[in-house]
Amino acid sequence: MEHTTATNKDIEYLKHTCPYLSAEYLQFLASYRFNPTVDIACSLDEMGALELKIMGKWTQVILYEIPLLSMISSAYFSHVDTDWNYTGQLEKITAKGSQLVDASCEFAEFGTRRRRDFKTQNMVVCALSQLHCGPGQCIGTSNVYLARKYNMKPVGTVGHEWTMAIAALEGTYENGNSLALRKWHATFKGSLGIALTDTFGTTAFFANFDRQLASLYAGVRHDSGDPFQFIERVHAHYTRIGISPATKTIVFSDGLDPEKAISVKKYCAKYAVNCSFGIGTNFTNDFLCASDPTKQSKAANIVIKLLKCGDKYCVKLSDVTSKHTGDACEVERAQTSLTRLGLLD
Repeated sequence: MEHTTATNKDIEYLKHTCPYLSAEYLQFLASYRFNPTVDIACSLDEMGALELKIMGKWTQVILYEIPLLSMISSAYFSHVDTDWNYTGQLEKITAKGSQLVDASCEFAEFGTRRRRDFKTQNMVVCALSQLHCGPGQCIGTSNVYLARKYNMKPVGTVGHEWTMAIAALEGTYENGNSLALRKWHATFKGSLGIALTDTFGTTAFFANFDRQLASLYAGVRHDSGDPFQFIERVHAHYTRIGISPATKTIVFSDGLDPEKAISVKKYCAKYAVNCSFGIGTNFTNDFLCASDPTKQSKAANIVIKLLKCGDKYCVKLSDVTSKHTGDACEVERAQTSLTRLGLLD
């Protein structure tokens, strides 16, 4: 990784394709170098699971997440689980993309972190870039390299890490969402304008998402919990604060496949809410065992989350308890604080 650098062509591409990235940030990227021997500590826990700790300045270590996870997944399927092959992969992704296009879905490929390997994702993005015209469309990929290669739009939304860190540094879970949203908007001036809702649970988010903030953001992202209940809550919230839900968009990104996305779209139509979908693992890591094609070759369940900023613990309280992350004592403290305020379901 230490030999990976951004070329002048890379920086020029970002300058013209992502104008919301400041000149100062592009200059930082141009000079950035990974230093994994210093920044990363690797170990195995008592169950034999791989643990990584990445330490350093936030501006630097944040860039490790995507390449590390994709390399770990690729290594696992190259050396541990090798009972699979590429048979039928091109036909499968073409069928999935066509199904979504024909169902009028707008969707993006979000599969870099947990892809089977680069060859698979390259095949997937290439196929999606060549889908037939229809009522729906593939609007881009979160992989910037492949976006440039296949003349697609690089797309994405803010991650949990931003809100987790802001809340920890400011010392408030009650107002962590609103502080993070205001700082984000002040930086990007309306670009990247989809608000993530489940860093501390949806109830705490909507308590912070007042009319002023909701007017600044193009919509919200669903990443955990029941998507159908979420649609109802989003519709009710926008209506209550005097904003037409029809002017906003929900981006869904939680464990989607085409069938689920289509059913969610139909429910959004019932409530006159716009929607789009970020589909990751189902696009780039959907394989069967070569020895028994009736069995799934399961994708690795891997994640990297922020643990500390300075001396402050950072936590995530998902709408699904099993997806909570962070120091156990701090998670409990955050839950107690938000529950006492009536902000945690």
